[in-house]
Amino acid sequence: MSSEKTLRKLLFSIATLEELGEVLSSQQEFQENMRMSLFSVMGSLPVSKGALFLFDPRKRKLCLEASRGLVLDGDEQIQLTGKMVELLRVRKKAVVAGGSPVRMAPFLKRAGKVFEDVRAEIIMPLNFRGELIGIITLGRKFNGEPFTVEDFDLLGIMANYIAIGIHNQDLFRSLESSNKALRRKASENKKLFRNLEGLYHDTIKALGAAIDAKDPYTRGHSERVACFAEVIAVRLGMNKLHVAAVRIASHLHDIGKIAIDNSVLLKPSRLNEQEMDQIHRHPTISYDILSNIKFPYPDVALIARHHHEWVNGSGYPDRIKMDGLNTGMKVLSLADAFDAMTSDRPYRPALGLDIALKEVWDNVYRQFDPQVSQAFFEIMQDEIEGNVTKPTIIPRIRSRYSPQKIKGLLWKVTQDLSMRPPPAEA
Repeated sequence: MSSEKTLRKLLFSIATLEELGEVLSSQQEFQENMRMSLFSVMGSLPVSKGALFLFDPRKRKLCLEASRGLVLDGDEQIQLTGKMVELLRVRKKAVVAGGSPVRMAPFLKRAGKVFEDVRAEIIMPLNFRGELIGIITLGRKFNGEPFTVEDFDLLGIMANYIAIGIHNQDLFRSLESSNKALRRKASENKKLFRNLEGLYHDTIKALGAAIDAKDPYTRGHSERVACFAEVIAVRLGMNKLHVAAVRIASHLHDIGKIAIDNSVLLKPSRLNEQEMDQIHRHPTISYDILSNIKFPYPDVALIARHHHEWVNGSGYPDRIKMDGLNTGMKVLSLADAFDAMTSDRPYRPALGLDIALKEVWDNVYRQFDPQVSQAFFEIMQDEIEGNVTKPTIIPRIRSRYSPQKIKGLLWKVTQDLSMRPPPAEA
């Protein structure tokens, strides 16, 4: 799959997960939520035929709850044995009709007539905390192409969302006759569903990695920048929501480079004026793409748009000065620039750590915000002196350096910044 096609698919995946989260946490009728959840899964792959079955533990049956693209009686059921329930409730991967492990053969055989009716090519178990919730069956893709590894990964993530959503809705539907303990459990599970950040961020990371893959010199760039930016944001005391926004924007800030020709991105010599214009367009392209996604965090698209602004107003694309930039933009600007300095680029090898640190120091009040810079240098000082258990920035520096030399430099920098007045023109 080409990098551009992968990017488009991952972008669609993020948007789909957002929509699915809204569906499952809404107050609509349960059956309507199940129907919309199934449609979200089918649309993300995409397939024309699909069905969602819920598990009845008392009768040990899978019962049809929703379908699309099929002519069915509506009472399709699959009677399971205890062993089949055990196999399904621990299975985290999809079952492929005609290509699954031998131990799944009895299940596929027993459900053969039903799976034939629903045109099942893929069967995805829905599990939550060791309980079988149901299954989703999917037919062939619209375009006839085989399912990819990325398809199965996305299906697994969406199955987790749906299983938790079903589990929660079951709990809330029974609240009228429940006691306080059940109410508390339901509240905890609802919070768990809303906080499925691990799954969401895995998708964001995959998208960031796909962006970096367009340029071999920036492989891993988005991940490193996200790590640097997050630890700076935390040091500055930003709240969790804004820290998450900075992290997401860091992973996706260069998505606009999908529109930049590789001959420009990989050019080993100085860029001409037209080529520089292309490069300068990527933040606005990033914004245009990201502003169409409903992120659960504030200003993600804007932070990405302004990651090349300078606090003296000489950056791009909008030449905004310090007071017009929010903290997230300033954090990403420094994190991105520092990783660029300490990484190989087509036109130069990575700068030494001491040179990169001096470069940041020299450009405080010009390119970088003083408070953000101070936080960055304090983190570096703590890490180089061994004051933190799990350092974030130092382990990701790929150029050689002398710890003693860096310690001396950082002490000098932090002392200077704490006493340096802002320039008159700022």
